Amino acid sequence: MKHLAKPFLVSAALCVATLLPAHAELDVARLKAAIEASVEADYPRLDALYKDIHAHPELAFEEVKTAARLAAEMRELRFEVTEKVGKTGLVAIYRNGDGPTIMVRTELDALPMEEKTGLAYASRDKTIWNGVEKFVAHSCGHDIHMASWVGTAKTLVGLKDQWQGTLMFIAQPAEETGSGAKAMLADGLFTRFKKPDFAFALHDGAFAYGTINYRVASARPIPIASSSDFVAAAVTARRRNTPSTRW
Repeated sequence: MKHLAKPFLVSAALCVATLLPAHAELDVARLKAAIEASVEADYPRLDALYKDIHAHPELAFEEVKTAARLAAEMRELRFEVTEKVGKTGLVAIYRNGDGPTIMVRTELDALPMEEKTGLAYASRDKTIWNGVEKFVAHSCGHDIHMASWVGTAKTLVGLKDQWQGTLMFIAQPAEETGSGAKAMLADGLFTRFKKPDFAFALHDGAFAYGTINYRVASARPIPIASSSDFVAAAVTARRRNTPSTRW
């Protein structure tokens, strides 16, 4: 299986299972075969999308081109797309009869740092950050998340005869600064649009290839990656100029 395929498979399978009518039985083997066939057929285009997003990252609340690219992808799938929710965020809705509303979320933003991977599609983009010109890179994997997000949407639309309900795909800006979700909520994410019955999100991580980590909700579910903290550090030192040491 190609290196980005597992997130598509997992997210699509979870959504389909959640959207099945209450009386329906889940044919796991049939669903698995259908999802794998969809991913296999769409993978070249999704891989190209991933590489393009990776090569052209944008910082928090600057994700104008990134959001426009995702909006175009979703409109092609016949989603109703609302842009500029929470500044640069977007909400895409796909209605397929009566049933629950399922939210699937991705992030849009990148980080102010230089990429040194040497990849053919490595980012060399720069922007002004805090008054200083900086390189920009998708070092946190949001490029993978966005490609997975589009792939999940495409797969679910292709399987629409197997489920009923509403898909609510959101693209959140400014995740790295901890301010994008708040901006979307303040802009009416759950008042202008229906509050979802279930929500899914994923994040790549430093665990073994092919491994999917998850948490099952309980009476007192423990959230994962649901908050962020910032630490500011001041370094004080004396400057020393000698032939052997220069700062």
